[in-house]
Amino acid sequence: MDKERTGQLITELRKEKGLTQKQLADALHVTDKAVSKWERGLSFPDISLLEPISEILGVSIMEILAGERQEETDTISREEAQMLVNASVELSDEEIRHKKERSRLIIIILIVALLLLLSLTLNVISLLRA
Repeated sequence: MDKERTGQLITELRKEKGLTQKQLADALHVTDKAVSKWERGLSFPDISLLEPISEILGVSIMEILAGERQEETDTISREEAQMLVNASVELSDEEIRHKKERSRLIIIILIVALLLLLSLTLNVISLLRA
């Protein structure tokens, strides 16, 4: 599965439907920044959004996962479908892990900043008492 190909397909389909990123985002209850990330291949839609995206854009979930339109006569095997779904779940899990790592880093930075501020405050108080 290729995030860039899927993003290009979403862009193409969205434009064909005459939708802006904001309109698509509002219909999916996500931000337009999320849609922008999908379209630029920086992230992949959460698996829970695949069905609503496919309905809005008028393609199958498999087409979104594959990142390309398929003829109605084209079929994919059960194994190929399973591989696409598994790859989608792995991408979603990977994005969640990255968000958690960023959140932890921000928390650590805030704690260090708070400790430094507390230390500075205590030093100023001790200097004023002296």
